[in-house]
Amino acid sequence: MKNEIRIALYQLVDRHRAAFFLSAILAVVLIVIGFTEQRLDKTLTYLSVMVLCFLLSEFIYFSGKPVFPEWKIKHPKNELIIVIIVTLIAISLSIYWFVIVGPEEVSSAIRIVTMVLRLLFIFPIFLLIYFLAIKRYKPHEIGLWNFKYWFVSLPLIILIGGVSYLTFPEELQWSSSLQKSGIQGFIVLGFLTAAIPEEITRNLFQSRLGNVINSKSIAWFTVSLIWALEHIPFFGASSGDYYGATIAALGILPIGLLWGYLNQRYKSIIPSVLIHGTNLWGIQNIF
Repeated sequence: MKNEIRIALYQLVDRHRAAFFLSAILAVVLIVIGFTEQRLDKTLTYLSVMVLCFLLSEFIYFSGKPVFPEWKIKHPKNELIIVIIVTLIAISLSIYWFVIVGPEEVSSAIRIVTMVLRLLFIFPIFLLIYFLAIKRYKPHEIGLWNFKYWFVSLPLIILIGGVSYLTFPEELQWSSSLQKSGIQGFIVLGFLTAAIPEEITRNLFQSRLGNVINSKSIAWFTVSLIWALEHIPFFGASSGDYYGATIAALGILPIGLLWGYLNQRYKSIIPSVLIHGTNLWGIQNIF
């Protein structure tokens, strides 16, 4: 079994060498930043945990030896254009909401209009309508409602949460979040406004881009990078430090790569949604 997994990992890295090369460059950049920011210990811990999560997910994958068909994509280019347009609208809405006006400086009417647009394009209700109602995809064909390998998330949650608790307990966000929002607020914040919409968009974007450019690995890294950079307006809104917000966005990229990889590997967003939705450990907040 060990030899089979070793060979399979070598083949996997060889097939996706571009993405793993870019990931290695990212790791070096984060280590350098971590050293200059006096956060090297947390940076190394975070990157090590992400590598262990990847290896653990592969061990689970090869232990069960599942066989997944490739994504069924009816019109790759047209669908990719739609996802890109929706992503650009979502980014524009975030910039408008957090950078240009600020959520506390708008009238009730603008607030309502903006909320509707954010539900349509950030949640993203529009993409669900387009792919499920217009393009007639079945939920499992776009990674939804496939719970067969939900359990993949459990050891990864335990690993990330356990290391966070043991190494940086002061930065755990669980207590403050539960005290501030309660269990219902935690579910809304973790799953409904973050994990589910972000993983739906990521999965649709990543699968279509990979098909169009004929490179799953480049699509995986590119879409994860776009996802990370989309957080800059939110990170910079409170402090006004957009250089620091950019560095913080790069810091969350490794965990985004993990979620994108799980989506592609298991042909389902469920494992990544479960990990993403409970992601209040703060291990990725290295800067």
